[in-house]
Amino acid sequence: MAGRTARLVLLAGAAALASGSQGDREPVYRDCLLRCEERNCSGGALKHFRSRQPIYMSLAGWTCRDDCKYECMWVTVGLYLREGHEVPQFHGKWPFSRFLCFQEPASAVASFLNGLANLVMLCRYRTSVPASSPMYPTCVVFAWVSLNAWFWSTVFHTRDTDLTEKMDYFCASSVILHSVYLCCVRTVGLQRPAVASAVRALLLLMLTAHVSYLSLVRFDYGYNMAVNVAMGLVNAAWWLAWCLRNQRLPHVHKCVAVVLLLQGLSLLELLDFPPLFWVLDAHAIWHISTIPVHVLFFRWVPLLAQHSPPLCPPFLASQRPVCTCHSPPGQPACTARPCPQGTLSELCLASVGSPLCP
Repeated sequence: MAGRTARLVLLAGAAALASGSQGDREPVYRDCLLRCEERNCSGGALKHFRSRQPIYMSLAGWTCRDDCKYECMWVTVGLYLREGHEVPQFHGKWPFSRFLCFQEPASAVASFLNGLANLVMLCRYRTSVPASSPMYPTCVVFAWVSLNAWFWSTVFHTRDTDLTEKMDYFCASSVILHSVYLCCVRTVGLQRPAVASAVRALLLLMLTAHVSYLSLVRFDYGYNMAVNVAMGLVNAAWWLAWCLRNQRLPHVHKCVAVVLLLQGLSLLELLDFPPLFWVLDAHAIWHISTIPVHVLFFRWVPLLAQHSPPLCPPFLASQRPVCTCHSPPGQPACTARPCPQGTLSELCLASVGSPLCP
C-alpha cells in the first residue's frame, strides 16, 4: 500500500512536467487499456462487442477502444480515490459519467438548450422586425452563426473526436468575430458602409488565418484561448463605449446587461474542479447560465434595429420637420396635429419608422 502510494505521488510529479494528463499516464490505466483491447477488440471478441453494442452508441461513433478507455478510466479513478488522492484528468478532460451516448451529458444538454433558445428567439425576431430594418440582415446572420456554433458544441460534448473538437472551437471563434462585426455595423457601418466592409474583410481574414494555423500548423489550446479572449474584450469594450456615448437611448441598459453578463459568466471557465456527481463541471455550469442571456439579447436586438442611424441622415440633423396636410379635392380640409419639437435626429431616435408628422 505504501509503495503504491509513493508511486502515485511520483507519477503525479512527473505528469506535471510532461505532456499528457495524469490519469492517462498512470501505468495502471495503460495496462488496463492494453489488456482490454487484447481481450475485446480483435477477432471474434470484436464481432461479439459489435453485436451487443446499442445502435445509438455505434451511430455516435463509440468504438471498442473507446469503451476500453472509459472502463479503464473509472478503474484508475477508483484507485486514486481509495488511496486518498485527488481525481486525475484523462486526455485533458475530467472523468464524466457517460449517459447513453453522451460523453458529457450536462454540457451536451445545455448546449442543445442554448441552441433551442437561440432558434426560438430568432423566429420571434423575424416576425417582429421588418426585413427592411437596417440591422435586420446582420442580426439574422449573427443568429444563424450562433446556432451553428451551439450545434457543434452539442455534437462535441456528445462525442469528443478531433473533428468535433476543432469544429466546436472554430465555430466559437466565428461567433466572437461576428459579434465584433455586429458591433461595428451598429456603431459605425450604417453611416459609413465602406468601414463596415473593410472590417468584415479583416475579420474574415483573421478567422481564416486562425483556423489555418490551428488546422495545418499546430492545434494550440493556449493560443486559441488567448485570441478568443482578446477579441471578446475588444467586443465588450466597443459596445460599452457606444453605450456610454448613447445613454439617452431607452435600450442601452439592456445592451450593458448583455455585455456584462456574458463577460461575467465567462469567468466560470477559469474554475477547474472535478465534475459534481461526475456530471456537472464549470464548463457545464457556464453553458447552463448562458441560456437566459439569449432571451435578453433578442429582446434588446429589436430595439437595436429600431433605433438605426440611416433613418436620421446626418445632413438633416439640424433641420426641423415641416408638417403639411393635403386634402383630396372636394373633401373638407384636414387638421394637422401639432408638429413635434426637436431636431430630426432626436425625433428619429424617439420614434423610428413612423411618420414624424401626419
